[in-house]
Amino acid sequence: MHEVRLRFECKDPAAAEKSLEPDIKNDDEARTELKVEKGALVITLRSEKLSLLKAIINSYISIVSMLEQAAEIK
Repeated sequence: MHEVRLRFECKDPAAAEKSLEPDIKNDDEARTELKVEKGALVITLRSEKLSLLKAIINSYISIVSMLEQAAEIK
């Protein structure tokens, strides 16, 4: 099993967590855990398939990045 832990320091980690929740589909192929810690969103991903992990990571990075850009516009 492969595991990766991502830590995103962002302006509103709780909003980022809420934005990612609809995209999470925990099943036999992948597991995702979200946690807000000290001004950061921590994402833990587990999967047997490395290519699936890469796809999920890219998706989450895009969403968090978009939220940060939107927060700067406000």
